[in-house]
Amino acid sequence: MRQLVLPRSYQGGPHLELEGKESQYLTKVLRLKRGQQILGRDTEGRKYLLTLIEITSHSCILSCQQVEQNMQVQTTDALPSYQGPYPNLVLLQCLCKGRKEEQIFRQATEIGAATLALVSSRYCVTDLSDKKEKAVHARFERLEIQIKEALQQSGSPVPTQLVSQVLDLQDVPSWWADRGLAIFFHQSTRSESQKTLTSLLEAHPIEKPVCVLIGPEGGFSDEECTFLEQSGFYPVVLKTNILRSETAGVYALSAIQVLLTETYNNKTVHLSQ
Repeated sequence: MRQLVLPRSYQGGPHLELEGKESQYLTKVLRLKRGQQILGRDTEGRKYLLTLIEITSHSCILSCQQVEQNMQVQTTDALPSYQGPYPNLVLLQCLCKGRKEEQIFRQATEIGAATLALVSSRYCVTDLSDKKEKAVHARFERLEIQIKEALQQSGSPVPTQLVSQVLDLQDVPSWWADRGLAIFFHQSTRSESQKTLTSLLEAHPIEKPVCVLIGPEGGFSDEECTFLEQSGFYPVVLKTNILRSETAGVYALSAIQVLLTETYNNKTVHLSQ
């Protein structure tokens, strides 16, 4: 089920007027007509049943009815959607060249990541420290656009949030603050602390956060790996071909999501029998 991500300015009123691209998304892309309905979500993830009641040449007006999170909403868009529960996935992606981050964050949003952040590490080719504030702001604006579009097209019920600053790798452990399982992926074999995803996740509650840290094109230095291990991050090797930075994060999130959701669903079925 596709959805509309409501503007940050929306305060829960009974009507909402959309202009420009947001209006065109409903009337030109989804081709909704008067009286038709679509699911809406605000930036906190609250659900609304939206009914298109008026269309003009440059705008449209919707009536907005808030609904309970666990309530099934019947809308004009009949695309099926998984109703959860979703693992609490956090992706920390080291800075990449060009606009690879936009692709990564778009796909991570479609998968259902809850939090996305950029990280600066030693071998990052991209360095934002000497960039003007305007250029950095524009980079984050592009990422926000990708996240919003991915939420709308995928219908993900997870309100993906973007951390509004680049984290230095040395600050990542304190930022994470032991909220849950923390993993970093490194293509070379590490110490005896090396774990498999299955062993790390087999007893992990689906609602507890999992932090996934992906290195840049140049990978992590040995010193960075040691620092992360000493800070409570588990090193994991993806047992597949060598993956590019823009592929590794999506692969890792998908694998973790499948392992956690299947374990949860199997337990639920077993308890109900």
